[in-house]
Amino acid sequence: MPKKQRHNYLKQLQGASSGKQSVDTNGTGSSASVNERLGELRRLQGKDAAKKKAELAESSQNLKSVHPSLKGILGIGESAPPRPKRAIRTRIPNRTPGPAPPASWTKTAGWTPLLALRTGQRRFRKGGIADVDRNRPDKLQRFACMTGLDVDGSTRPLSLMHFALKTAAEQWHLFDDEDLPMLAELPLALRLKLISYLGFYGPTINLAALDALTSGSERLLYLDVAGLIGHGSLSISRLTKLAKKPVPSQAESEHVVADEGIADSWDQEESFESVLTTSLTATRFAGLTHLSLSHPPSNISWRELLGLAKQIPTITHLSLAHWPRPTLTPNLTASTVTSQHSPDVHAGGSHFYSALDEDVYEPAAIIRKLSGALLRLQWLDLEGCTIWSKALSFAWTSAAASDSTNDAWSAHNALTSIWISNWKNVHYLNISQGWIPRSVSLELLPKQHMSSDRKAIVAKVSRQSTLAPLALDDDRESLNLLSQSKARVWLDLEEQALQVEKEINATRRAGRVKPIDVDHGWATA
Repeated sequence: MPKKQRHNYLKQLQGASSGKQSVDTNGTGSSASVNERLGELRRLQGKDAAKKKAELAESSQNLKSVHPSLKGILGIGESAPPRPKRAIRTRIPNRTPGPAPPASWTKTAGWTPLLALRTGQRRFRKGGIADVDRNRPDKLQRFACMTGLDVDGSTRPLSLMHFALKTAAEQWHLFDDEDLPMLAELPLALRLKLISYLGFYGPTINLAALDALTSGSERLLYLDVAGLIGHGSLSISRLTKLAKKPVPSQAESEHVVADEGIADSWDQEESFESVLTTSLTATRFAGLTHLSLSHPPSNISWRELLGLAKQIPTITHLSLAHWPRPTLTPNLTASTVTSQHSPDVHAGGSHFYSALDEDVYEPAAIIRKLSGALLRLQWLDLEGCTIWSKALSFAWTSAAASDSTNDAWSAHNALTSIWISNWKNVHYLNISQGWIPRSVSLELLPKQHMSSDRKAIVAKVSRQSTLAPLALDDDRESLNLLSQSKARVWLDLEEQALQVEKEINATRRAGRVKPIDVDHGWATA
């Protein structure tokens, strides 16, 4: 086999280094040229180095800490202040390419809340929830004006009290939960007016705010939560809890303060005077007589209203304006129960076409339960409830079977009505629709096939305003066609309300009860 060749790289490296050394020793021209170049660079940079050293010396002298009184003696000038630190760069979230937006684009103007109030887009509270579709009263303190409670006139327009309450209602979002106990220092009458202003101008409130506005030992007789009940977190069930809340009277609070002394013995029994002065603890709404629950949302619960009515049997004036059709199962209007051995049955008390079929059995039953809880009622406001007003005149039939052995007796039906039993003390009923069409639209309706009641209604409404000459172009004619259709629907419902009035008063006359004053809205239009 051929012998492997082994290369000695170390010898080659040593030979190369020795060769370089021999070259360097033999020729000194290369090293001399390098030294000459270095010396030449030192001579050129010498002047600049001296200048830099002088500048550093001057700066070091200025940086020395010298007392201000010695600087004038030594002739040392004032030291320059330190340079400001570079500010931390703030990044705008979701920044787009280009320059930063101006401050006028990012900040909210001061007149934005006022503009939102004027346009109807009211935004309140920390969540920024808009309540554009919220149902509000069409008139400030509507319930107080209708019942005659606002007799002092302190909240008339352009008065100082009016502007103060209006501003407080519009800026209600500035009140925190810590500020609510301070509202108890205001008079109760002023706080109750503030609740009415909140329903007309302000946002929705919670139960804590209503508790603070109605707290105190003073007797509560009037409460107007129109436009607030059912909106937000203020439901009727929570209002019922507030009605059950016990409130100690002023005499009891004074008695507790007087009995704070130390007793003679730990097992001492109560004195005879303390037993006599002990009374039942009254609830918050024990003496409430005027209550307004008008303008709720469409999903308001009649079941919760019946529960509230049991807690406030002292109500004499009640407003349920713009309440929906009475039903205990609002979510089952379109549901049915199927079976193999029987036809389909509606799951709820009212079905989807109950209004078209004029089926008012469930609404009449709910109104009857409500009348059983409010036996002292004298004044009832049902504005905007004309669609289901037939339930008010529903007569309940009770079959009274006689003895079969007695031929003199025969089976008969006894008609009972809430207006001659539970609500026989009611003297005012408002079943208006809440709006009145133009008299011109009513006059343009064909009168050939009108009933006598409709003609009387049109005559009374037209009597309130003077009619202008009818010179109509095409645009105004199309507008009047739309207004005529609305006026026709309004007239149908008004005829139904007029028939309800006749049936109620006929029943009361038959029961020897004074007739009711029914308000349709157009008698004093």
